[in-house]
Amino acid sequence: MKIVISIVLISVFMGCSSPTKVVKTSDGDLKGYEQEGVNYFLGIPFAEAPIGNLRWKAPKPAKKWVGVREVTDSAPACMQPTDTGNNLFLELMLDGFGLAWYEKLVVNIFAFFAPSTEYSEDCLFLNVVAPKLAKNLPVMFWIHGGASRYGSGGESIYLSSKFAEKEVILVTTNYRLGSLGWFAHPKLSEESVNNVSGNYGSLDMIAALEWVQNNIEAFGGDPNNVTIFGESAGGQAVGTLLSSPFSKDLFHKAISQSGSGIFTTRKLRNESPDLSGEEIGLALADHFGVKNDESALKNLRNIPATEFMQLSDPFKDQELIGNMAQVSDGYYFPYSFHEAYRNGTTHNVPYITGFNANEGTSLFPLIFPKKIFDQTISSEDWLGDFWQSVFANGSSSTVPEELREYEKNLGLDPYNAAAQIWGDIYFGGPAYFAAQKRSEDGLETYLYFFSRSVPSEKQTLGATHALDIAYLFGSFFPFVARNAWDEELGNIMITDWTDFAKYGKPKENWPKFSPSKPIAKIYGNKVYESKLEANKVFEALAENIDLNL
Repeated sequence: MKIVISIVLISVFMGCSSPTKVVKTSDGDLKGYEQEGVNYFLGIPFAEAPIGNLRWKAPKPAKKWVGVREVTDSAPACMQPTDTGNNLFLELMLDGFGLAWYEKLVVNIFAFFAPSTEYSEDCLFLNVVAPKLAKNLPVMFWIHGGASRYGSGGESIYLSSKFAEKEVILVTTNYRLGSLGWFAHPKLSEESVNNVSGNYGSLDMIAALEWVQNNIEAFGGDPNNVTIFGESAGGQAVGTLLSSPFSKDLFHKAISQSGSGIFTTRKLRNESPDLSGEEIGLALADHFGVKNDESALKNLRNIPATEFMQLSDPFKDQELIGNMAQVSDGYYFPYSFHEAYRNGTTHNVPYITGFNANEGTSLFPLIFPKKIFDQTISSEDWLGDFWQSVFANGSSSTVPEELREYEKNLGLDPYNAAAQIWGDIYFGGPAYFAAQKRSEDGLETYLYFFSRSVPSEKQTLGATHALDIAYLFGSFFPFVARNAWDEELGNIMITDWTDFAKYGKPKENWPKFSPSKPIAKIYGNKVYESKLEANKVFEALAENIDLNL
């Protein structure tokens, strides 16, 4: 997202600024900067650098410092691929929104002259954005997306002043990514007193939330009123935190945007026929020529972090790094998220979940390029083949009739229809499943649906994955068409999100979700409350998740 970041940085941080008052934290004194009535504290360490023997270990508290630490610049992002996936995603976004050649040229010029993002294994930092005179304000804790291997809490698109304008303190955080954040291995499990491994990225989030509990009052925040929210992998992270006993009481409300954690969780070991977390870890070690013996961990920790990040191709390296995600380890995360829903062990906090109308239009081509799709899905019953690719290990092999009828009504060729259906399966179905299961347990749950498309005849993506971020944070892609309604829609969304953080429920009319009244709030060309147009489809998808996962 370098292009977006570069331009937003230029526009956001050019104004005059002055130092903040010194803030005293449990680790030492901090001084940020104030701009237009908003205080920014950027690059605050919340844990010790996870390097050397601390690589692939639970985070340790940050080392205390003497004197006043200036926190006026974003800290390095965690180690991640610098090519392939994220660049392809951005290119699809720019093309799909119909930018003319000269607009793309201007964007590339900005990107060329902008400083490159710094990456480091020493990356466990967070950021606080607060009103200048904050006192006992609600806190919103943002978890960034990026497929669990891209992104940073320090990206300028997230350091928005709009939350402060609503009298809410915003905290954004880094967490370990890719094979440094999710690597499980039998020797790591043996090393652990709890006989578990993996989930280091999730443990980083828990450590950051603990820092918030210990320190946010010094910034004017209320530690007893914390809302976690995230998008895509960040939304999935919210889901996994809802199912961990170690995150209980660290937050009081939760929002999952385009991600629930249902399809990404795997077992730590002994999972069949799918690969377990430890099996994937053994495959990665074997890739580097590291044997599963007593010297395995020493040899793995001696491999430069940059070499792990070379494994970036989502097609070639899928089994090695693309499949690394949160694991059910029986300790930090006793259950997968969908298991936690089934047995009613998610935290009893108010919860918003939802998804975008066209999630797959920007993501599906990255996972299934048309050439690969045509080679893989070759049967006349392409939908049946595609369905099997999603639920191949489940008990049901029958495509729901609701989905077949839905596909007919789309009026699209098989590839573009598959892109739409893929997004509905991986994002819409899980969100609906989450809302359904929680409401059945009597837990306060709200469902939303984002359907606003960029107002341009040239755009082809619709309400694609991550577009809601631009509205919520006021960080629109450069040159992308928008009008007064887009600005108003963004204001409505952030008002709903911050009201939820303040009061535990949206202030405006937004009925709780229930199986008997499955009402969602629709953010589109207008804002209203209704059943989803394809409600029966999402009910069928939720049922198949329940049967097959």
